[in-house]
Amino acid sequence: MIEQTLQSFCQSRYRWLIVTAGTFIVGLVLVLPLVDVYSAERKEKAAMLAELSSANQAAEMLGQFTTRVTERTAQLKEFESRVVSEESLPALRTRLVDLARDTGCSLRRMSVGAASSRPWHPGDDPIASLAESSAKTAGAASGFTLEWWPVNVSLSGGDANLRSMLERMEADGMLMHTKSFEMRPASVGRKTLDLDMELWYFNMARAK
Repeated sequence: MIEQTLQSFCQSRYRWLIVTAGTFIVGLVLVLPLVDVYSAERKEKAAMLAELSSANQAAEMLGQFTTRVTERTAQLKEFESRVVSEESLPALRTRLVDLARDTGCSLRRMSVGAASSRPWHPGDDPIASLAESSAKTAGAASGFTLEWWPVNVSLSGGDANLRSMLERMEADGMLMHTKSFEMRPASVGRKTLDLDMELWYFNMARAK
């Protein structure tokens, strides 16, 4: 029976058409599921690559942001080391006493006056009066307050000693303004000089 069927199929003039159709049908049955799987995998791969690219960009931006934060933090610490606040006034007194001793000067007197303050504006002048500051900077306030402490220092010493003292003070890089400066002979032959200074030490604080 099977042999007769095969013989009839082989002798049929439609056998190539039947083989082609059968092959096509088998191909559809086997290949189409594989195409769907391949397409799904490609979409998943594309989504993963896009997610990876986004993660890499975020990591790069995070690295740049971390670097900027580190730089700004270092700048802030450097600025804070140059200003004087209520808490750092004792350290300033100690520093001036040490400088006088190290440079061979005699510290005759030192006093710290009461703090003054006023609002700070962009482009402001730290040594301008409140009225002058308000007249020149009519813009919005910066959110900061300028504070300063007057420090009166009286020293005695030789010309070289006093010069060394002033150079060391300048080298400290403090935000300071010399309000008054008076030097006069303290001995015959001017071997010893008296120096009186009023210094303003500044600080920038957030407005309360």
